Amino acid sequence: MHEVISIAEACMTRYVHLRNCETGAIEHCFDDSDLCDEGQKDFWFMKVGERYECKILLFGRTLKPGEEIDEDCMLCRIIGPMEKLGLYNIIPVESGGSYYYISEKDAKNIDFTNEFIFDSSRRDLVQVDDIIAPKFLR
Repeated sequence: MHEVISIAEACMTRYVHLRNCETGAIEHCFDDSDLCDEGQKDFWFMKVGERYECKILLFGRTLKPGEEIDEDCMLCRIIGPMEKLGLYNIIPVESGGSYYYISEKDAKNIDFTNEFIFDSSRRDLVQVDDIIAPKFLR
């Protein structure tokens, strides 16, 4: 469960700041769900102060052994089997007590038995309650 702290509007996307209700972690997420076809649902119903079940997709890459770790890096571990999100496959991971997802493509170099370092360049809001971001439906 996440609580919306703030929402900032931009030209093509929104920045949604969430607080994880279990861990207290603050998440800075992109919401580009407004880039949808007519009739598709987006995340514009979200309101500051309200709580929602959110899926956050991490974008980035796994670090190879010996690569330098920076502030965008997270120690992750896979916590379940691959799941479907609309038309795409995602993999649930845990980092610091918070749950995230990575794409099947970004997970291609993970050996699936150990923890791994993920260099996260961006976090996207991909599902809120039962609404899936439109780009995952096409």
